[in-house]
Amino acid sequence: MHSELSNLKAGEVKLLFRIFEKLSRSQDQDTLREEISADLLRLLKADFLASFIWNQDRKFFEHVVFVNMSPDNLARYDSYYQFHDPITTSLQKRRRATLVCEVMPQKELENTEFFNDFLMRDGLHHGINVYAYDGDLNIGDLRIWRARHRPDFGKREAALLDVILPHFRNALRNVRAIVAAHGVANFWRKMLENTHIALFLFDEAGNLVFQNNEARMIEKKLPDAEYTSFYDHICSLTKKSLFRTEWGPYFLSVLPTFSPKDARPLTAIMAYQSALGKIDKNFLISRHLLSPRETEICLLVCKGLTDREIASVLCIAFSTVRTHLKHIFMKLEVTNRSELISGLLEGIVDFSF
Repeated sequence: MHSELSNLKAGEVKLLFRIFEKLSRSQDQDTLREEISADLLRLLKADFLASFIWNQDRKFFEHVVFVNMSPDNLARYDSYYQFHDPITTSLQKRRRATLVCEVMPQKELENTEFFNDFLMRDGLHHGINVYAYDGDLNIGDLRIWRARHRPDFGKREAALLDVILPHFRNALRNVRAIVAAHGVANFWRKMLENTHIALFLFDEAGNLVFQNNEARMIEKKLPDAEYTSFYDHICSLTKKSLFRTEWGPYFLSVLPTFSPKDARPLTAIMAYQSALGKIDKNFLISRHLLSPRETEICLLVCKGLTDREIASVLCIAFSTVRTHLKHIFMKLEVTNRSELISGLLEGIVDFSF
């Protein structure tokens, strides 16, 4: 839990869990965003909300849901201002809740056409955005604003949105899976066996009752220790622990469903790989027996940071970084950074030549 949220009030906790509950049951992308809008504004003490779904094919924001904004003004955003928007391109690159002032100072924003002819028409002044990604695809966002008379958002509001983001992302993923399944004559047959997504079905007690061919292939593909880590994480998701819905190269989605025979509640966990390989801390820890700090250093090495830059990011001494790297090189049996990166990415990224 973020340190900024260590003193949540009872009313804020109630609102948070109400948002989680609404996101867990919604099966329509417009409905789920509409249902949480009022609670989000109350939780963040905000005045306005707009939420869009990104159309990757058309490179266009659409399916807007909004609160306290003019439909006519939003129509102007559809036709003109989303193509002359000085902040959203930068904001949607962030994988966390971001204050608008983090990508453009308030004074600079107030000098733009976008601010004076679009935002201020409805009274939007201070903003915070968060974007949900399925792999590298932006699948939906929340754009929340305060009026001029209120203070700007801060770290606390960003932390609240970051806690909500995994649930929001998972809800949108589930909707996409349901929409993709519509029109299929035999939903369960397609869902259980003829999909390229690995599927694990659990009953109310958390017992595995079914896994399809793709799920069994993961078990065969991963070494025993890695599969144990993967499966333990899959099981944690059945208990609605949705704060991390990724493991190694796999993206994970949770879908409450029912048995077609007797309508008993089931939880479906779907696992699929992104187009680009992905590694995370737990994956590296289980694969290479690294410590959490060694894992952080490995990820920063993969991002191209120097030893001094790593020391600055992690707030540790330069000599400490060098010591950790020495231990990492020994564990992975490598002698330089290039060999280290190759070892970390082996089996995740295709190095075919």
